[in-house]
Amino acid sequence: MSNLKLILCDNAFFRKCYILTLFFLNIAFIKIPANVALVMLFVWGVILTAYNEKKYHTFLNMRFGIWIVAFMLCSVVTAIYHISNNFVGNLVMILHTYICFFTFYGMHTEKHHNPQAELYSVCRFVVYISTICALAGLILLMAGVSFEMYGLKFIIFENRFTGVYTNPNLLGFSAVCALFCCHMLTKKNFIRNSGQTRVSRIWLAGCATTNIISLLLCDSNASLVLCICYCIGYTAFKLLASERHFTVKQIIQKSAALLLVGTIIVFSAFTVRKFCQAGFSVLLLQSKQQTTSQNISKEDIQEIASEITTFTHQNKNIDSGRFGLIKDSAELFKLHPLWGIGKSNIVDYSQRYLENTVLNYANFSDLHNGYLTILVCSGIFGFTLFSIFGIRFAKHIFTITFLHRRYLNNSSLPCEVCFLLAYLVYALFEKTLLYDLSFMVMFFWMIAGSASCILRKYEKGETPQNLFYQKRLKAHREKKKTKE
Repeated sequence: MSNLKLILCDNAFFRKCYILTLFFLNIAFIKIPANVALVMLFVWGVILTAYNEKKYHTFLNMRFGIWIVAFMLCSVVTAIYHISNNFVGNLVMILHTYICFFTFYGMHTEKHHNPQAELYSVCRFVVYISTICALAGLILLMAGVSFEMYGLKFIIFENRFTGVYTNPNLLGFSAVCALFCCHMLTKKNFIRNSGQTRVSRIWLAGCATTNIISLLLCDSNASLVLCICYCIGYTAFKLLASERHFTVKQIIQKSAALLLVGTIIVFSAFTVRKFCQAGFSVLLLQSKQQTTSQNISKEDIQEIASEITTFTHQNKNIDSGRFGLIKDSAELFKLHPLWGIGKSNIVDYSQRYLENTVLNYANFSDLHNGYLTILVCSGIFGFTLFSIFGIRFAKHIFTITFLHRRYLNNSSLPCEVCFLLAYLVYALFEKTLLYDLSFMVMFFWMIAGSASCILRKYEKGETPQNLFYQKRLKAHREKKKTKE
């Protein structure tokens, strides 16, 4: 019984199980059992988070915890304000944010915890399973295999490569995460601090190759932007890390170099994607012709060519309908601007108050923009509190990374910071940041939590820079008594 209790109280074990289950939700063949497992893990997470508060005093020890708690209280007020409309759904979403903040981001409050070993295990899993899934999808693609499951079509979905994933955009995000994990697993300090065996370079090369191809073929613009921003961000770090001090001339030179490299990265990414899609389309056409009779007419060839996948969006609008979602979001925001409408009310309120709109037609439960979703669902009050927390944490982590840049070359911290920064751009286009129970959201909070743990090593003093910390409160009380 004691061993079972140790397992149930193991935060690192829970986080690994939780994030990996969410990853499996994206895979077509195991989506149903993953959903069943997620329900049990969710209950476990809520109980464990409460246990952590009792044991580790998470709120008092957590960096910038006051803003998080204030945001959550605001969410509770919103749920109560709309108590007659999907109160249970809004409550579940509050509990989800509870796990995000206190168990994932708040992992820096845990004592005797090795975040590097935990993240290393997750990165290694993502590398292995994403490589297998990407390779399986590409093999099925070239073999001309297609099937339908859960009402979705595989291996091609709406003229885009989706592989064995349930959605091309989920494939794209998973591919970028796999590339990020590959990069992390090449960092010497990360490997040494994890205390685990090094991942084979063959696996890393295979993971990078298959996931790059998958990313290009799925035609996910948002995921490609995520990858581009990560590359540019890490390039900026390398440029900054090369100097101890900067003169005006050096700042101008490095800014120009970064602008040039960034332009090359952007142009190269979209050009390579175009040629990759065209190349695979030709390969599929040739494969199709070889499987048919040799004596076919030109009309038959043209008909075959018209059926071949081009791996591009059927919707040729550059915004893919997101401009319409922004307009609809503004209408929903006007309903309850101060406290918001609650995440679970997006569909109901769209059906009730919006007519002939994208949200009304598509029944989206999310606004495909992390910032807009928080603003509409939590109102001005909630959005302001969340923004204060985000800005303070971003300022803190970027400042420390910059000050110690020359000593972090082999550390995982620059990779994590660049991923978080790229994700903030990515959040403009997808269901991200907070209000979605998905791998896409939880992976962000795991990286944020891991980075928070590394910050402890570089912070001044013995205590983390937060707002409410027991030692600071105690020191304040003692100082006050001395004055009296």
